[in-house]
Amino acid sequence: KTGTTIAKPIINGMHSNRISVINDDSKQEGQQWGSEHAPEIDPLSAGSIEVIKGASTLRYGGDAMGGVIRVLPALFNDTTYTTVSILAKGETNPNGGQLGIKLENHSKKLSLGQRLVVNVKRNGDAAAPNYILSNTGFGQLSGSYYTQYIKGKSQLSLTASAFIQELGILSASHIGNTTDLRRALDSDTPLITKPFTYTINPPSQLIQHYAGKAKWVYGSDKLGQIITSYTLQNNRRQEFDNHNGGNDAALDLNLTTKQINVLVDKHTDDWRIQYGAMGEQQQNIYKGRYFIPNYERFKAGAFAIATLEKEHYLIEGGVRYDWQNTNTYRYVKRVLTNDEFTFDGISANFSGWRRINEDLKLHLSAATRFRSPDINELFSDGLHHGSAALEFGDLALKQERSYSINSALNYNHNRLRVQVEPYFHFFQDYIYLKPSGETQLSIRGAFPVFNYVQTDATYSGTDIDVRYRLSANWTAETTAALLYVKDVKNDVFIFGIPAQQFRGKVKYTFAELLGLHNGYWEISPSYTARQNRVEAQEDFTETPDAYFLVDTELGAQYKETPLHFSIGIKNILNTEYRDYMNRYRYYADDLGISIYTTLNYTF
Repeated sequence: KTGTTIAKPIINGMHSNRISVINDDSKQEGQQWGSEHAPEIDPLSAGSIEVIKGASTLRYGGDAMGGVIRVLPALFNDTTYTTVSILAKGETNPNGGQLGIKLENHSKKLSLGQRLVVNVKRNGDAAAPNYILSNTGFGQLSGSYYTQYIKGKSQLSLTASAFIQELGILSASHIGNTTDLRRALDSDTPLITKPFTYTINPPSQLIQHYAGKAKWVYGSDKLGQIITSYTLQNNRRQEFDNHNGGNDAALDLNLTTKQINVLVDKHTDDWRIQYGAMGEQQQNIYKGRYFIPNYERFKAGAFAIATLEKEHYLIEGGVRYDWQNTNTYRYVKRVLTNDEFTFDGISANFSGWRRINEDLKLHLSAATRFRSPDINELFSDGLHHGSAALEFGDLALKQERSYSINSALNYNHNRLRVQVEPYFHFFQDYIYLKPSGETQLSIRGAFPVFNYVQTDATYSGTDIDVRYRLSANWTAETTAALLYVKDVKNDVFIFGIPAQQFRGKVKYTFAELLGLHNGYWEISPSYTARQNRVEAQEDFTETPDAYFLVDTELGAQYKETPLHFSIGIKNILNTEYRDYMNRYRYYADDLGISIYTTLNYTF
């Protein structure tokens, strides 16, 4: 998490480049180096989101060590219809709102469906319980067009999407000199606080992501389902800072990615066989100050997955080969330098489940995967604008390999449902960003210094989810995410690992009440422990204290109308806290209380 608006998903304690985000069947590509670069996907354009683990993840790459998050478009109903949906949301912290429109048309006679989505967001400065978080406003314009045509055994779909976002960066995180930086790190309140405003000033970022995709699906009697797609993505990130008054971008990164995917999916009796290949060409060009070099990268991969499914068990195995070649271009002491890197390797996964009885199901997965060092891990040299930190890469980094065992116990009996998922990952040549403990003055201000380093590490943990139906209308749920990570080569703890988390929920549902239909009310407390598994004197400040939050939400359909609404409150107690995973915790508290309402009307 970074600031008030940017967050990335976490699976088994892993995030960012160890989690693959797949948009339909293509990997989402952007300037995603670090926790402050969230996926540029419009949420209103998504029909469903699924988390994939086990051998099936090999279809999408060998580097998804934690898992795959796949965003799928909504399916069209098999009728002739036209609908218009309007989504409106208002919230008090950050103060602002959202307006989204979705137009959908489907002709059963023509087997043609079309969907247009436009989504606008605008928020001003966010607020901690006791002060304004100055310059944290943002604006977003996003949307997509999706069309699908079916004829016989063929299905053709076309997608175009756009995502434009302007983000303010917390003013208190960009400090002019090392003396003030030390004051900021030692202070309980930000050094810079101003009255609330919707205006976004430098430091800020402008992100633009455009994508187009053509996808063809053909049902072959002999081969099975054949899926091919071509995707073109362009991502531009412009960073504006105080040094040049914010008129011109201090750094302008332009990334273009072209992807081809081919999949054959054959079902025969109890067997399912999947095999395919992918190719990718990516080019990055920068202007302004140097952070990462210009580069051109080629990727290729091929995989095969076999699945045997019976009534009481499933066995799945897969193997994948990936290769990539990167040519980089940068000036070193005014001399144009070309560095070339080639990485390749094999990933494999064997997984399955067995049903012990009607109530109990066991899962097991064993895997080995590899991940090539990203361009920022190799070449970062200077200010990482969104993180408000100076980061430095290492050209000597080797590819990272993991050996993993995941298991799960699912118990479902009458009113009780229990899911326990223990896991263990051993990383050879694990890459992470380590604080140096030093601060440094640059031409753009004073910032903490971080270095990319490599070691051997272990991830041990358990995810627990327990749900109990108290009555026909009441349910209770509790979840826990327990994680222990260690640098086993040096016998020390690793920086930037999520603390233990516990969440609860009590939910009441009703069919009809006071004119409302199909409604619910829920209250959700959560507890995040202090991250005590840190090395003394390594970080720039003390680890934040544990904190307790409470959220609540009421939602329902209004009478017999197509109007659905929800009203909620986040951080009801207006708790002062700082999240260890938020890079802005060095300078300010996290968000205070926020009240929001959402309206969804379809006609």
